[in-house]
Amino acid sequence: MNIESEITELKQEVARLRREMNEYQQFIRYQPPGEGDDGKPEAAYISIRCAFFQLAHPGKPSWSQVNMMCGPDGAMVALSGKDETTRIMMQVEKDGPELCLFGDDNQYRASLRMDDKEPTFELYGRENKVGLQLKVLGDEGRGQVGVCEAGKPRAAMKATELGGIISAVHDDGHARITMTSTVDNGELLALTPDMKVGVKIAANSVDGGLITVNGQHGHAGVIISHMPIGGLVVVNDSHGKMAASLSPIPEE
Repeated sequence: MNIESEITELKQEVARLRREMNEYQQFIRYQPPGEGDDGKPEAAYISIRCAFFQLAHPGKPSWSQVNMMCGPDGAMVALSGKDETTRIMMQVEKDGPELCLFGDDNQYRASLRMDDKEPTFELYGRENKVGLQLKVLGDEGRGQVGVCEAGKPRAAMKATELGGIISAVHDDGHARITMTSTVDNGELLALTPDMKVGVKIAANSVDGGLITVNGQHGHAGVIISHMPIGGLVVVNDSHGKMAASLSPIPEE
């Protein structure tokens, strides 16, 4: 190879490198050391502008362990484990941030997200079934906790405008036991499958305690209460009308 041929090849190589550098400069920018607006020194840095970015395993270039993507609905970052499956995912879709943890079966295990500006944290069992859910509702910031069995509700605890509520729930989503509290009183309700009160235990600062046992039609069968002169027991018939009562006899 003569000198002219070598020079021609070098010119072609330089032209190719220049084209590649021009292409790279669309995405990569080097900022040399300098001085910031506040007069303090700033270190050099490199900024990369792209819609998709991968970090690969050093020993396995085809195995990407970190994937970063940007799109019209938001950004996403996915981190993979040794088995090359996603273990952590962070995304912002339509202004709704979410952080997810995955198990070795590539199924959800935990999720922290914003639902209509309300934070929600969920823990999952097998087949993506919710086991535990925590939420903060409304501008008032009232908390709510739900406990499930394979996605089926079992217990709930939440704050309301009047006070707190704790409920034990069945597969149909209806409560069987409910405890409520307000400023003036507390109540415990045992409910039948058709959502009728079977037993009510209540207390307030005026009369004290109250226990009501209802029949299948919702009528009070037995009432145990307190009056200013003492205790009161009322036994009703099947229609809810008083059949007998027991109360202290006032002293003469």
